[in-house]
Parts: sequence; structure tokens; C-alpha cells
Amino acid sequence: MALAITLLLTGIAAILLEFFVPAFGLIGIIGGASVVASIIKAFKFSTAAGAVFLTASLIIVPALMLIFFRIFPKTFIGRKLILHRRMDSREGFESTAVDYTELAGKDGTAHTDLRPSGTIIVNNLKYSAVTGGEYIEKGKKVEILKTEGSRIIVTEAK
Repeated sequence: MALAITLLLTGIAAILLEFFVPAFGLIGIIGGASVVASIIKAFKFSTAAGAVFLTASLIIVPALMLIFFRIFPKTFIGRKLILHRRMDSREGFESTAVDYTELAGKDGTAHTDLRPSGTIIVNNLKYSAVTGGEYIEKGKKVEILKTEGSRIIVTEAK
């Protein structure tokens, strides 16, 4: 019976460890197999013991995982591993691409050679841009044909 208890505790620990050690699921599989082996050992001891281990495994393992993940963020390691600060637009974080539609039709200067991609300057701001396939030398005037999301498409100005 001691072996069944040891296998159950080892299995639970391995399942929890799987969340923090990158082992491609191997530790979790070993933990699950250990829990199953503990149930089998308990059934070999007696049917009642097996039923208790099975019920305990189905209740205790998810409950311990839930408790662990509620407590873990408050531990020393959890505070180091989990990002607690919000990243919102007021702090300069953006989750969406910048809208460049207002640049369409404006003129600028090629800051680098565009072959076909490079950097342009429009209104003293640098932007990444692409051409339709043609080469534009650094310093040449460019015209922004259109924008597609965060992509700026330019041609050499006439």
C-alpha cells in the first residue's frame, strides 16, 4: 500500500512539474502513468482501496492543480515568471498595426536604397517602405502610392 501512495504522490508532483519543465509532455506522461500505476496497485491490494485511490485521483489531482495555480503566482518564483504589469496603449504598447492611410499620396525622400524595400522619410519621420519592384537610389524623391495596413508602397516621384 505504501508503494501505491508513493506512486500517487510522485505522479501528482510530475504532472505539476510538467507545466514548468519543457519536456514535450514526457514528464506529464510519466506522472499520469504513475497515477494509473498507483490505482492498479491499490486495486491489487483490495477493491475498496482501489476505489478509494480512483476516486481520490479523480478529485484530488484536479483540485491540487487548481490550488497550485492559484497559489503559484504569489510565490517568489511565480512573481519572477509571471508578468503582472498590464501592457496597454497608455504605456506605449500596441497590439494592432499602425494605420498609415493618411500617408497615401504624400511625397518623401528615400533614406536608404529601396531595392525594393528600404526606409523613407516623410515629414521628418522614418518609415519602412517597398516599391513595386523597381530600384530607387538613396536621396531620390518618392511618392507614396498606397498603404496596405502597415505596408507602404512607393514609386520614384516624377
